Amino acid sequence: MVSSRPDASFRFARVPSRPAPTRRRRFATLLLVTAAATVLLLLDDRLQQWLGGVGNDARLRPEWIAALAMLNAGLWLGGSRWAANAVLGLFALIQLCQLSHIAAIGRPLTPLDVAMIPRELRDILGAGRAEFAAHWPTLLAGGIPYALLFALYNLGLRRLPLPRARWALLAVAALLASQPYKASRQSMVRFLPQAGHSSLSNALRAFSYGAVNLGGVRIDRGAPAYRPYRVEAAPAAAPPQAIWLVIFDSTRLDRWRLAGHARDTTPNFSRWVRQDQARWHRGIAGAVSTRASLTLLLNGVREPGNLQQLRSHDSNLFRLAKRAGYRTYWLSTQYRDDLLQQFDAASIDVARSREDAPAQVNAHGDEAIFDQLYAAAPARGERRLMVLLLRTAHLPFEDAYRRQPPRYVRWPDSVDAGAHDRDAARRNAYDNAIAYQDDLAARLYARFEQMGEQGLFVVTSDHGQMLGEDGVWGHNVLTPHVAQVPMLVRTRGPGQAPLAGNGEWLAHHQLFLALAARIGYRIDNPNAVPGRYFLQGSDVFGDNLYREARATGTQLQLGAPTALRQSR
Repeated sequence: MVSSRPDASFRFARVPSRPAPTRRRRFATLLLVTAAATVLLLLDDRLQQWLGGVGNDARLRPEWIAALAMLNAGLWLGGSRWAANAVLGLFALIQLCQLSHIAAIGRPLTPLDVAMIPRELRDILGAGRAEFAAHWPTLLAGGIPYALLFALYNLGLRRLPLPRARWALLAVAALLASQPYKASRQSMVRFLPQAGHSSLSNALRAFSYGAVNLGGVRIDRGAPAYRPYRVEAAPAAAPPQAIWLVIFDSTRLDRWRLAGHARDTTPNFSRWVRQDQARWHRGIAGAVSTRASLTLLLNGVREPGNLQQLRSHDSNLFRLAKRAGYRTYWLSTQYRDDLLQQFDAASIDVARSREDAPAQVNAHGDEAIFDQLYAAAPARGERRLMVLLLRTAHLPFEDAYRRQPPRYVRWPDSVDAGAHDRDAARRNAYDNAIAYQDDLAARLYARFEQMGEQGLFVVTSDHGQMLGEDGVWGHNVLTPHVAQVPMLVRTRGPGQAPLAGNGEWLAHHQLFLALAARIGYRIDNPNAVPGRYFLQGSDVFGDNLYREARATGTQLQLGAPTALRQSR
């Protein structure tokens, strides 16, 4: 009889459980994943350099590698996927801005660039769309390492045997907070991009300083002590019936044929000067961005940190013109935003900008200024100050003339069209934009004559432009190329004398003083030092950088960058 009881020899043996990872194995895994994550955080610079990223000069620096290794080790020890994703998301976001800026502009972000991102987001996105075909590899340079990092942390923290120490997250937080803490106590100069440093290191410094000191803060205390300007009525012998101040964007002096450029970019301006109908001047901008430069120019302020004079509007050109009986106009094909508040909006009778007719500007670009002139046609016989802000030479340069007839493409503006490389194509596009600017200004002057205006027709720019010098493009840098702007003055009517001689230096502040004098006011600046001017950064109301500017012969000399730190 066969027993129904299973024989003991056939009992299933219990499968032994997998042994717990040893402490040595856990720490070996920690070292391995820490090294892998550190390499991935260094990889974006290597990829951008390999893909031809001019402007990225990052080198492997032992102290930065050690800092990244400590941060990664802390995230692995902390064991929190939420914390790891938060840190990686922060790094990915600022690196998207940093690497894109390096690709398009040729240099790392500064704290002032960071502060400008919210104000110039439309321009940044527009330039990004225009330059995408040339710079899309940058997305790969940043995207591949961070995609691998997110995968590594989210899979590894869940599956890999690692030691755990929750206090490590406090060390990570302290490490990340060290830069903002330093930013609250140190000058901006210490947070400018450092040559050879990782783009992530430079980005963390720039964003830390920007977040702590430049995030929309308007500073009322701690500014340098300046004596107020004295504004006195001084009626002119022959006050102009009209002043047109035409301000083009991003136009640098040496790309006008008048100033020695080899190409004939300014045929109309050159003819006017040759026939003694106008005078041209070497201009010195007050700042490196439109907002800052126009705030200084139209308020007549030149000293860094002279906030009291800026905010008072006591010397504002619009306010002085209204007091003298002029009707005031602001016409622009650019966005207004809150720009007019810096110019004393209450003193502007007619204000029209891109927001008022976006469809027209989108369809016709700067040509829409003529529609604004017709819509804001002044009454015959009135005295008027008209300030016109146009775009033309702003990046992307071909946007100035792409809606216009092909005749404006005088030099090939793409590699396919004959330019030998991308940088040459961009410089050609810039010269095309300047040639279009010359034609546009000539047609504006024709309108000036058709309206029977008697007075001054003034052309200048808010700031200059970098065109690849040292690999840098754009204008938010304190360099002579950005400081030097062209200026041209044409007069019409009896008694309307020129402002200066051909080729003479005329800083924005001097232009303001000359226009105020023609309107009927003498401005005495007790802080002025003859021949001493300043090129300021992009935030004239907050922490700012500036360089002293002095002209010698045909050369403009800039002093060392100085930080204007205004305490709260």
